[in-house]
Amino acid sequence: MKQPQCREALKAYLYLRLSVDEEGGKALSIEAQRHAGRQYAKQNGIVIVGEYVDAGVSGTLSKRPQFDRMIADAIGPERPVDIILIYRQSRFARNTRLFLNTLHQLAEHGIEMVSVTENFGEGRTKRVGQTLVALMDEQRAIDDAIQTRKSRRANARNGFWNGGPVPYGYETYAAKTDGKKQRMKLRIVEGEADIVRQIFDWADQGRGGRWICKTLDDRGTTLRGAKFSNGNLAGLLAREHYTGRYFDRTADDDGNVPEREDWIEVPCPQIIPREQFERVAALRASRAPTQMAPHEAAGTTLLSGIAKCAMPNCGAGMTIGSGTSRSRQKYYYYRCNERTNVGQRCKCPNIRREKLDQAVLQAVEKRILGPGRLKQLLKDVIEISDGKREKLQQELTQANAERTRRRTAIDRLLILIEEGVMKASDAEFANRLSENRTAVASLTARIEVLESQLARGSRKITPEVLEKFSQQLREKLHDDDPTLRKAYLRMLVDRVEVSNDQILIRGSKAVLERGIARGVPRLEGAVPIFDQRWCPWPDSNWHIFR
Repeated sequence: MKQPQCREALKAYLYLRLSVDEEGGKALSIEAQRHAGRQYAKQNGIVIVGEYVDAGVSGTLSKRPQFDRMIADAIGPERPVDIILIYRQSRFARNTRLFLNTLHQLAEHGIEMVSVTENFGEGRTKRVGQTLVALMDEQRAIDDAIQTRKSRRANARNGFWNGGPVPYGYETYAAKTDGKKQRMKLRIVEGEADIVRQIFDWADQGRGGRWICKTLDDRGTTLRGAKFSNGNLAGLLAREHYTGRYFDRTADDDGNVPEREDWIEVPCPQIIPREQFERVAALRASRAPTQMAPHEAAGTTLLSGIAKCAMPNCGAGMTIGSGTSRSRQKYYYYRCNERTNVGQRCKCPNIRREKLDQAVLQAVEKRILGPGRLKQLLKDVIEISDGKREKLQQELTQANAERTRRRTAIDRLLILIEEGVMKASDAEFANRLSENRTAVASLTARIEVLESQLARGSRKITPEVLEKFSQQLREKLHDDDPTLRKAYLRMLVDRVEVSNDQILIRGSKAVLERGIARGVPRLEGAVPIFDQRWCPWPDSNWHIFR
C-alpha cells in the first residue's frame, strides 16, 4: 500500500471477526487477528483509533452488530478514518454481494479496506483480485455450510445433541469423543426435573399459569436464576423433549427445512409421560384467547361461561354483578346479559352467587356422586359382552388411526410457523392447533378407556372402588383453590340454565368412564368428542330445582 504524500498519519478502524475457534485448520483467534493488525499498523505508520469485534458471528450474515456499527461510524460526517484494517478479506465478509456493496460504499467516502495478510495490488487489478477472492470465500462458506449440515444430520441420527439452549431439567455430557470432537447427549438433572414434573402435574390438574408462577416464586424456585413468568412457563410446557424425544430439523444441502417425514427423531431421557404432555397441551389450547374469553380462563367465578338464561326467547349468558346490602356489605349475583343490556326486556331473576354455586355443587354430588348413582351411570363400562367387545375393538382401531392423523396435522402446523408461512398469532393457526390438540387428548383418553375395558385381568370395579373414586372427585370439587374447583366442576357440568322457577344442569359422563378406568379424572380442555350425557336432553335425568 502506498503512503500518501502528507505528514499526517493514516487513521484506521480494526475489524476482528471469528465464527468458530478454528476455520480451515488455521488458528484465527480474535487475539491472533488483533496482534497481526496492530503489528501491521505499527510497521506502516497507521494509527488505530477504534476496534470492532464480532465474536461467534458468521461472515455470510448481512446483519452483524459490530460490523454495521463500524461502517456507520466510518462514513459519518466527521470522517474519522481512512482505512478499515482486517486480518484477511474473509474476515470482512463471506458474502460477495455484501462485500462489493460495502466496499463501494466505503470508497465513495474515501475509505480503503486493507488486508494484513493479502496484497491485491493497485488500480483495476486490485478490484478484480478482491472480487475473485470474495467469490471463492463465499463458495467456501457454502461448502462449509453443506458439510456442517451433513455432520449435524449424521450426529442426530446417531442420537447426539446438536447444540442450542439446553432445556430446563437436562444437562449435556460428553457421550463419545471423536478426535477433537466431543459428541454430546442430554441427561436428566434430578432437581430441575422434579420441578418440571411438579409444574406438569399442576397444569394437568387445571392450575393456571399465574398460580403456578406465584407458587414457585413464593418457594424461591427459579428457572436457572430467572423468575418464572407466563412466558417462560408456556415455553417449558410446550417443550417436547420431556416426553423422551425431540426432532432435529437441520436443513438439507440446499438449505431447505425438511418435510415432517424427514425430521430426525432423537431419543432423550423421559421426564413427562407423553399422554400427560398431550393432556396439558389440549387444556392450554382450550384456554387460549381464541377459544375462551380471557376473563373466563383466568377468572375464579364458578359458573362463568356455563350459566345461561333459560327464559323463553332468551338464552343469553349470565355474568356476575355486584351490589351493597343495607349493612353495607358487598355481595355478588348472577344476572342475565339480555336483561342488563336491553333494558329489563328479559324477566330472568338475579340469583346470589353463593346460592347458585352451592345448589349446583350439591346437585352434582347427589346426582352423580351419590350412592348407587355412579354404578348406574357407569353400567356400560362395568359390564361388557362378547358382541360389545368386538365393537370396542373396532372403535379402538379407529381411535388409534385418528390420533395418529391428528398428531401429524399438529406437526405440519408447527412446520408452517417455522417456515414463516403462518404466524403463531394467526387466528386460523390457533384455531386449528387447538382443535387438533383437543382431539388428540380426547382420543388418548378414549383409547385408555377402551384398552382398560378390553384388557385381560382388568381390575374389578367394586363398590369400594366406586366409593374411593367418588371421594376423590368430591375433594377436587371442594379444593381451596377456586381455579381448580371451577375446572373440575366443568368436567362434569356443561351448562347451567336458570329461569324464574327452576335450574337445569347437564353434563357428560365420558369423564366418569375415563376416571373409573384409569384413576382420578384429569382435565382435558374442551368437551371430548366421544361424550355421552349423564343427563341427556330431553330426559327425566335433568336435575331440577324449584
